[in-house]
Amino acid sequence: MARLSREDRQIALGRLQAGQSQSAIARHFHVSQSTISRLWVRFQATGSVADLPRAGRPRATTAAHDSFIRLHHLRNRFLSASSSVQALPGPHRLSDQTVRNRLHEAGLRARRPHRGAVLTRRHRQNRVQWGNQHLRWTVRNHLRHVWFSNESYFLLQ
Repeated sequence: MARLSREDRQIALGRLQAGQSQSAIARHFHVSQSTISRLWVRFQATGSVADLPRAGRPRATTAAHDSFIRLHHLRNRFLSASSSVQALPGPHRLSDQTVRNRLHEAGLRARRPHRGAVLTRRHRQNRVQWGNQHLRWTVRNHLRHVWFSNESYFLLQ
């Protein structure tokens, strides 16, 4: 079941105060009738539709730290989380996993630089030479003698 956003809760509350039924409002927002009922009870008790504070461990980073981590990794996509921890300003030290969590929340994923084959100057020259020799190859003249098959030879012993 989808959670109602703060704006949707305000709209639902307005509809309740205007006299619309709870079930009609629930159908409109695609939630259960008990969700609207609890919203109404909470409004009558507290005078607000805001979320109540929840228990849980407080965040180790502030919004400024989260922004710094995100920008730091956007500028250099191949940084490790441990090198980010060392670059963070502030007196307290974060764990590498906390940095990974913040990057994941920001939609950034791990990246590794591509390590391709090392080509020497001679390799590149040979490739260009082969390409120039076969530049004018056509299917009619050169590839018609090639036999394409999907059959494979298997040795079972």
